[in-house]
Amino acid sequence: MRELALVGCIALAFGLGSYYATGELGPFGWANLAAGALALALAVALGARRLRGLGTPAARRVLAPHLLAVAAALAGAVALERAAAASGLRLDWTIERRYELAPATRAALAALPGTLRATLFHEKDDPRARRTRLLLETLARAGPLEVRDRLAEQSAEDLERFGVLSTNAVVLELGDRYETVNAPTEGALYEGVRRLEGSPQRTIYAAFGEGEGDLESGDPAGYSGIRSLLETEGYTVKGLVTAAAPDVPPDAAAVLVIGPQRALRPEGVAALARYLQRGGRLVALLEPGVRSGLEGLLQRFGFELPDGVVVDPLSGPLEGAPSGVNPVIAAWSEHPITRGLGPRTLVLMLRARPVVAARKPEPDDVLVPLAWSSPRSWLARDARAVQRGAAPVRPAGEAEQRFTLLAAGRYPRPAGESRIVVFGDADFVSNQYARALYNADLFMNAVHWSVNRESAITLRPKVLTPDQDPLTPQQSLAMFYGVGLFVPELLLVASALSWLRRRAG
Repeated sequence: MRELALVGCIALAFGLGSYYATGELGPFGWANLAAGALALALAVALGARRLRGLGTPAARRVLAPHLLAVAAALAGAVALERAAAASGLRLDWTIERRYELAPATRAALAALPGTLRATLFHEKDDPRARRTRLLLETLARAGPLEVRDRLAEQSAEDLERFGVLSTNAVVLELGDRYETVNAPTEGALYEGVRRLEGSPQRTIYAAFGEGEGDLESGDPAGYSGIRSLLETEGYTVKGLVTAAAPDVPPDAAAVLVIGPQRALRPEGVAALARYLQRGGRLVALLEPGVRSGLEGLLQRFGFELPDGVVVDPLSGPLEGAPSGVNPVIAAWSEHPITRGLGPRTLVLMLRARPVVAARKPEPDDVLVPLAWSSPRSWLARDARAVQRGAAPVRPAGEAEQRFTLLAAGRYPRPAGESRIVVFGDADFVSNQYARALYNADLFMNAVHWSVNRESAITLRPKVLTPDQDPLTPQQSLAMFYGVGLFVPELLLVASALSWLRRRAG
């Protein structure tokens, strides 16, 4: 009976713990709650057989101190909860700190040039309005924000003027400008605030003409989400036809090359080389199995790009792909681009190639590997077959090792300091995956670093969009941490049962 009760309590604790940590009650949580409830029910049923002898004076003397201890513990728990509520003390144990404002949100509110007005439009009985109201009140405590509450049925004119599409929408107003947030999460409100701030604009030129990622496309495989993020954070995005441009325009803060499907022409590569020699900035996202035409140029700056797909068995079969070809990155070098990333702030890459920081072209150059696969990874040499969906087969003699999937370099030159960031994958910031885990943060922080805007580097609050299906941040974390809790739970159950048996013996 005691063993069943103990196992039931542990299972319930892990089931509820996984829910509070990830925000979702996934298969791991449901299985634990069901197993825990069943174990406790059996323990109660077995214990009911012993109730006959509980009415005797001897039994009451034995039970009384235990019942008093339970009552005292319950009273103490209630008193502690009331004291914590009265003091305003908050402890957020969720993995993503879902009940705390992100540093990026606090910084955006602090940078406001005046008071921001937030109006919540909702229907009278909309249950979502309470959560949104609490979020707005939390934001108001962190910065100059005035919160107003309006019923949708009494505000038809304002709904039309602000383009409100649904109930439980928030309109942010700063001076004579406004932003309508129809799905108000902290992340969506943060992006609205950033757009209202009117950040100084810098121009990013995105290469196109050789099958690069389409920054206009809203399809899951497109990159319009990245364009929106760049514009939100103070960049103007323009196209650059590398095959026709005699040179990179002088107003370019950086050039962005996303997954070209054909090799850039020699004239375009030469224009990029001249741009980098005079202090230019380049962010390149290169796919395996495709010759981009940038290999020779990047080699001159110390990068090597072995062709192949990194297979990391520790990442498992994600997104319906063969096991290991979509590595989850949890190992980072210390660098401004990776600030805030760690074992709990993960990035998902899809069929990525290695990016080797091989050598410094000149003594004062700084070349740094930034993101690593696990030590059990190996390289599938037939990248095109893996890209088509074939399961990689590890050849005999293929050694396991860590692979670098991202590297960055600084190159002081007489005409100015050049900066280059090279990713071994482009799909990880497509519309389908940019919002998953911390993919967008890593990309945006790389752009900020490349143009020397390190003050803008941050971890942003999460924004959920339909493009993330089936891999939202919460689902991803539920998967990783649900599996990660299973082994500790088994160890705890085994240890508890062993302790009970030793005590009984």
